[in-house]
Amino acid sequence: MSRSSRNDRQVMLPTAVPAVKILHRVPEAGITTRQYIGLDRNERLSPFPDWFMDNIRQSVQSNLLNWYPVQDELELELAEDVGLSLDQIILTPSSDSAFKALYQAYIGPGDSAVMLDPSYAMFPVYAQMFLGNPVLIPFDQNLEIDTELLLESIIPGVRLVMIANPNQPTGTILGDDIILEMIDRAARVGALVVVDEAYYPFSRATALPWVKEYPNLVVTRTLSKGAGLAGLRIGFVAGHPEVIENLFKVRTVNDMNSMSILCAREILKHPELIDDYVDQVDAGREVLAKDVAELGLTPLPSHANFMLIRVAHKRPPRELVEELKTKGYLVKGLDAPCVSDCIRVTLGPPEIMSQFSASLREVMESGT
Repeated sequence: MSRSSRNDRQVMLPTAVPAVKILHRVPEAGITTRQYIGLDRNERLSPFPDWFMDNIRQSVQSNLLNWYPVQDELELELAEDVGLSLDQIILTPSSDSAFKALYQAYIGPGDSAVMLDPSYAMFPVYAQMFLGNPVLIPFDQNLEIDTELLLESIIPGVRLVMIANPNQPTGTILGDDIILEMIDRAARVGALVVVDEAYYPFSRATALPWVKEYPNLVVTRTLSKGAGLAGLRIGFVAGHPEVIENLFKVRTVNDMNSMSILCAREILKHPELIDDYVDQVDAGREVLAKDVAELGLTPLPSHANFMLIRVAHKRPPRELVEELKTKGYLVKGLDAPCVSDCIRVTLGPPEIMSQFSASLREVMESGT
């Protein structure tokens, strides 16, 4: 059969299952974004020190690439670092894969997952993907949550309560009392409370020690933010051994890679790298807050490595995003009603924030 006749044949492709067919996903950022200074993805903005990179390079041997990855050494080190037993820890290729695994293990048709709105964008997507119902608890214009509504939403039929703490994009945090009450209510209806602590290094607020005491509490962490390993996609889940076992059942084979494991182990040896970068971000936060306030904009408090800046009273946020792009900066415009008057800016060292502030000032003054 000739190539042309093969191409002329009519091919009927199977349709995706309904839960997938209705989904819409936005493509990830491509290579064209690398020409800009990215203040839109909450990545580490300063490079690792040369000595750290040299340690990594010297550790990369052929067998790292030739052999399948070994995870148990890192899992043991993480368990010791956070004070849990080995059967309470599982590595994941970033927090996102942990969320998907939790939905796959615990959400079936008609089950509900409670979440804040806005929050991590994939929380409602995974609920729909597994034929569940996302229950959205909205922030008001002051970026506050109706905690009574949140608690009252944890009813029979709810299987997961997904809480990013600190939350993204709001930068807000829920206090210990409300988290403990959520855990209690969830326990009564047979639900897990999942606390995502992606931004823990910046907030230092954590529920992780409670994992020992509350079987229905799950905590996820990533090394993408404070540790600066966003390109390696590595994190972990802490929870009851039964939950960890269920997550293991739905994981793909060899889902971690050896380079991620090597770099994670290396950075665990040097926690000062994380602490130093957090200090840089805190110093940069002060610089940016002062500078934007002088421009008549409103910097909002944040417990993470980003800042929301209310700008709509001066300039349309989307217009500002595009004009900053002409200056070489990518910042985030937001759609949710409570933050639609803001731009979100990734925080970094003071010198980077000062340079960004200067460009922001130029853009603001050119539009007046």
